[in-house]
Amino acid sequence: MTSEKMRGYLLGAIAAASYGLNPLFALPLYEAGSVLFYRYLLAVVMMGALMLVRRQSFALARRDILPLVVLGLLFSFSSLLLFQSYKYMDAGIASTILFLYPVVVAVIMTVGFHEKASLATVLSILLSSVGILLLCRSADGTTLNPVGIALVLLSSLCYAVYIVGVNRSSLRTMSA
Repeated sequence: MTSEKMRGYLLGAIAAASYGLNPLFALPLYEAGSVLFYRYLLAVVMMGALMLVRRQSFALARRDILPLVVLGLLFSFSSLLLFQSYKYMDAGIASTILFLYPVVVAVIMTVGFHEKASLATVLSILLSSVGILLLCRSADGTTLNPVGIALVLLSSLCYAVYIVGVNRSSLRTMSA
């Protein structure tokens, strides 16, 4: 295995672990009513500093402004809806259900862009869906709050549309 590939796996694992800790740090800020403000403020500062260090331009092409606004709103709605779902269900379960977004991306790409779904993709979609259905009922037979489920599913949909939008718009060639 190449060192670049190993580096990619390591960075992917760190990113996944960091994202998994999201509810742990987000819940106290959410209680204060300011989680998204601080999250995005920190992201803007970090991205701006990274762009300055790499000497990247802040200029935008006119054709990129509308997609950036729309996709930025989708990304923000995804976060907002996820954090709203925490009011109605356990943050760990909500965050797990959020990870249906790859399934939604696969469905959007198959239905909307006529990409061929492999047997492995179809089986993965079915297994993921069954797993989520199993999460929706607790051991004692009670079900999760339908409002919480709806909010986190909408969050997952927003994020999936965001991912497809980034990869299917003029932004796909823009530096990350």
